[in-house]
Amino acid sequence: MTGGQTLSERELFRIALALLHDERPDFLAAACGDNAALRYEIESLLKAHETSTSFMETPALELSADAGFGSNYPQLDEQAGTVIGPYKLLQKIGEGGMGVVFMAEQQRPVRRQVALKVIKPGMDTRQVIARFEAERQALALMDHPNIAKVFDAGTTENGRPYFVLELVKGVPIIDYCDQEQLPLRERLQLLINVCQAVQHAHQKGIIHRDLKPSNVLVAEYDGRPVPKIIDFGVAKAIGQRLTEQTLFTQFGQIIGTFEYMSPEQARFNQLDVDTRSDTYSLGVLLYELLAGSTPFEKQRRATASFDEIVRIICEEEPPPPSTRLGSSGALPAIAARRSSDPVRLDRLVRGELDWIVMKALDKDRSRRYQTAGALARELQHYLDDEPVEACPPSAMYRLQKLARRNKAALLTVVLVAAALIVGTVASVSQAIRATQAESLATARLNQATEARAHAEANADKARQAVDNMYTQVAEKWLAHQPQMEPVQREFLEKALAFYTDFAKEGGDDPSVRFETARAYRRIAEIKHRLGQPVQAEDAFRQAVDHTQTLVDQFPTKSVYRAELAGTLHKFGVLLGDTGRYLDEEKIHRRALALEEQLTAEHPTNGRYRRDIGRGQWFLAEVLASLHRRPEAEQAYRSALAIQRSLVAESPAGEEHRQYLADTQLGLGKVLRHIGQTEEYQTVFAEATALFEQLADEFPNRPGYRNQLANTYYWRSR
Repeated sequence: MTGGQTLSERELFRIALALLHDERPDFLAAACGDNAALRYEIESLLKAHETSTSFMETPALELSADAGFGSNYPQLDEQAGTVIGPYKLLQKIGEGGMGVVFMAEQQRPVRRQVALKVIKPGMDTRQVIARFEAERQALALMDHPNIAKVFDAGTTENGRPYFVLELVKGVPIIDYCDQEQLPLRERLQLLINVCQAVQHAHQKGIIHRDLKPSNVLVAEYDGRPVPKIIDFGVAKAIGQRLTEQTLFTQFGQIIGTFEYMSPEQARFNQLDVDTRSDTYSLGVLLYELLAGSTPFEKQRRATASFDEIVRIICEEEPPPPSTRLGSSGALPAIAARRSSDPVRLDRLVRGELDWIVMKALDKDRSRRYQTAGALARELQHYLDDEPVEACPPSAMYRLQKLARRNKAALLTVVLVAAALIVGTVASVSQAIRATQAESLATARLNQATEARAHAEANADKARQAVDNMYTQVAEKWLAHQPQMEPVQREFLEKALAFYTDFAKEGGDDPSVRFETARAYRRIAEIKHRLGQPVQAEDAFRQAVDHTQTLVDQFPTKSVYRAELAGTLHKFGVLLGDTGRYLDEEKIHRRALALEEQLTAEHPTNGRYRRDIGRGQWFLAEVLASLHRRPEAEQAYRSALAIQRSLVAESPAGEEHRQYLADTQLGLGKVLRHIGQTEEYQTVFAEATALFEQLADEFPNRPGYRNQLANTYYWRSR
C-alpha cells in the first residue's frame, strides 16, 4: 500500500467503503492478495453496510469493538410517515455515510417543510456521533443567506441525534448553470456568492472540506438564483471546540471527494488541513463552471488505482481551462450551455480566468488565494474590468515544471529559440552600429550610404527573425500543442520585448514609422493572445494612430491603407471579445471602407479581394452577435461570394477554405434562426465537408476539429 504501509482490517474497510462498487474488487484483490479470509471479512462488512453513498462522500469511520465490527448494522427505523417530535417525515431525499436526510413537515409551532437529518442505526460510534454533533454545531454557528439554516436539534426515541435544516429545493450548481445556459458572467457571480459564504464559515472557525456541486444547491427566490451550501457533515473546527466529545482526523484518513480534494487532504500524512483546502475546492468548482469538467477528469478515476488517484491529486498539474476546452470534442455543446460559441468562449476563458483558476488550484497552498474572500474579490475585479492579482507563474517556475514533464520537447524548443534570439540580437547590434557609423561619417557620403543600406538590411533581418519566431513557432507550431502552452508564452514574451523596444526607437523616416506602427500592432496581438485586453487596446490605438498619420500624409500608398484596415479589424475583434459590439461594428465598417477603396483601385489584386471578403465576415459576425440577422445575412452572402471565387482560383489554399467554411457556418446559423430550413441544411453540409477536409489534412490543428464538431452540433439541433 501507499508508502510501504501495511493497512489494518479497519483501514482496508474504510478505503473500500469509499470506492464505487465496481472499483472494489480490483482494490481488494491488490490489498488482500492471497489472504482469502481477510477479503471475505471485508466483503461481508461491505455487504452488511449496504450504503448508497457517492464516491468518497462517506467520512472515515472509527470502528470500535462496541460498534459491532464484523456484525450487521440494524435496518433504518425511520420511514415516510414516522413522527419525530414535531416533525412528520414525508420522504427520504438523501443519504450519507453517517446520516439519512428526510423531507419533513414541521407541525408546530408553525407549519413548514424542512430537511431532517438523523444518524443511521448502527453508526452511533463515539467518533461518528462526534462528527454528527459537529455538523449541528457548525451550522448553528453560521448565519449567512448562502448557507442552509439550522432550525432545531434533538434525539429520537431510540436516542439517536437529529437536527432540522432549511429545506433547499434546488439543484447542484453545475446542473443549474447548464440547464439555464448561464453565460460566464452569471456563473462567476453565483460562485462569488458561494465564496463569500465559505468565507463566513471560515470566520466562524469552520472548514467544509467537501465542497462540490452536490453540496452547493441553487434555488430560485423571487426569480433570482440563490446558491446554498449544505452538508457540513465532514466539517472541521479550527480554533475552537465544537462538542464535548473528542473529534480529530486520524493519521491515514482521507476525507472529501477526490475530484474536488486538495493535495493536502489526499496525503497520508499529518499535514494539518486549513481553510486553503476549501479555496482549492472552490477553484475546482470554478474550473468546472468554465470548462465543463473537473481538472482531474472523472473518467480517469474509473480506471486509475487508489495510489494513482492520490498521485494525480498531489503531483499532476492540470491543464488551464482554456486548454481543456480546446481539446474537448464536446466544445460546441459546452459553449452552447454558456450561451456562447467555441471561439468566443475560448477567448473569454484564455488569459485572466485561466490565471485565476490555476492560482486557486496551486499544489503549494502558500501560492493559492489565502482566503475564499480573496478569491471572491479577484473574480469581482475580473467582472469589473479591474486588474487582477493572478498572473502567469514566473518563467523560472514554469520552466522547472515543464522540464520535469517534457524534457525532449523542451530541449528542441529551447535550441530553436536560442538560435532565433542570438540571430536577432546580432542583427540588431549590427544595425545599431551601422546607424552610428552613418551619423559619424557625414563627410563620407558614399560610405554612409552603404552603411545605412547595410543597417536597414540587418534591421529587416532582425524583425523578420522575430516575426518567424512569433508566427511560425508561437502561433503555428506551439499553438496546436496544449502541453507546450508555457513555452508558447515564453516565445510570445520574447517577441513582445523585441517589438516593445523597436517601437520605442521611433524615427522620422516613413519606412521606420511604418515598421513602428506594425510593431505596435504586433504588441497588441500578443497582449490579446496573453489575455491582457486593456494593454492590448492601448497598443492597438497606438498602431491605428501611427498608421492613420501615414495614410493622411501619403494617401496614394496602398500598403499604408491595407495595413490600417488589417489593424482595425484585429482591433474590432478585441472590442467584441470584451462585449463592446457596437464599437466593434464601427471599427469593422471603417476598415471595410478602406478595403472597398483598394479593391476599386486594384480590381485584379487577389489580396485586396481577400481582405474585403474577410472584412465582410468580421462585420457579419458582430451583426449576428447583435441579433441584427437580416444585415448579418447580407454581409455573410457578400463574404461568401468573394471567398468562393478565391477558393475556385486556389482550391488547395488553406486560409481561403478556412474562411469559406467559417462563413458558411455563420450564414447557416442565421438562416436557421430566420427559418430558411432548406438552404440552412445545404450551407451546413458545405461547411461540414470543408471542415472535414481541413481536419484530415491538418490533424494537429484542434481548431478545425472543434469547428467540425460545431457544425455537427448545429446540424443536429
